[in-house]
Amino acid sequence: MMKHGKSISVEELFESVRCALRCRWRRKQALLLLSLQTGEVAYWQNGEHSWQEQLNEECLADKQRLTDALREILLARDVEEGAAVLLLPAAATVYSEQLLLPLMRRRELQAALKWEVQQSVPWPEEGYTYSFEATEFSEAGEQQCRVTFTALQDTSRTELEHLCSSLLLKLQGISLSDMTLDEAADKWFAGKSLPSIYRQKQRRLQGIAATFGRYLTKAGCAALGLAILAYASAWGGCYLAQRDLQEVEQQLEQYAEWEQRMQESEVVERNCQRLEKLLAAVSKPSKEAGGEVEHICRQMMPGCWLTLLEYNGSKKPLVLQGQAVDNLALESFVEQLQKCGNYSRVELLQSQQQGNVLVYKLQLQMKEGKQ
Repeated sequence: MMKHGKSISVEELFESVRCALRCRWRRKQALLLLSLQTGEVAYWQNGEHSWQEQLNEECLADKQRLTDALREILLARDVEEGAAVLLLPAAATVYSEQLLLPLMRRRELQAALKWEVQQSVPWPEEGYTYSFEATEFSEAGEQQCRVTFTALQDTSRTELEHLCSSLLLKLQGISLSDMTLDEAADKWFAGKSLPSIYRQKQRRLQGIAATFGRYLTKAGCAALGLAILAYASAWGGCYLAQRDLQEVEQQLEQYAEWEQRMQESEVVERNCQRLEKLLAAVSKPSKEAGGEVEHICRQMMPGCWLTLLEYNGSKKPLVLQGQAVDNLALESFVEQLQKCGNYSRVELLQSQQQGNVLVYKLQLQMKEGKQ
């Protein structure tokens, strides 16, 4: 456990790691951005702006024309199926409002804003999704918070999801914040957290599971009824049910990667909570140890995380314990620590496979003059 060091926010410690993970994954992805407000269609590949098209107002006003125009652009530009896409909805389809609230913690702000949104948005409570951005400022010596929230009706969200589905694109999110395509792309490829982007992966997975259940029930009833009529008809019903099941399984396979990302995110979140508890249990943390933790976190590589850190002063070795997804991730982390220049020796004391993870223990000897 950590015995010295100042109190450090877990979010601050691991944001650089999360950012690096997101950046590494997104840099390999092609990204299509579509603004339904301005009609701009832009495409990024390997983090670089590749091309941009402009839709006319007639296309934006008609769903079918919009779909046809986008399909023609994607075919002409040879955009692959399954490309990632971010959508910026038209201003007419969203509700936005700005509020002034006293400065408070984020959880308290979320609770207060939820009530304010319910009073302001002119749609049924369960019929929309909203996001917000908060900015702190001081006025007359009093700290306040300027909050801008934007809501999107579920019917509009469904239309946007259907548009992406018909174009064989993977919808990554719907941005409810006021930004340009370049700004959205810069944040995306830099691995920045985009709180204004509505993520619908989980709802899609739930919807597919529900569809699977409906297909299975219908197929079972059909097979039973046909079995009563004739043996041959029963086989025909089973064949139809199997075909429907295969179609649903193919859809589920498309979201297997997202499910894996969600599981990895949950693992990182649990480790963040564990570290937060360790930090909370420290009675007198030192700035020296806190700085060392921040430095080590900057060297963390994707697929590697800490579970324990023993710090006994700048003149004694640091002992790290953690987990990694495989030997390659651990070797990359050790190599990064050796290259950073703060340690005269990086020694792997223990490496053992436990279940699906590799448990390791490292000893770091700090160089003289390094704090």
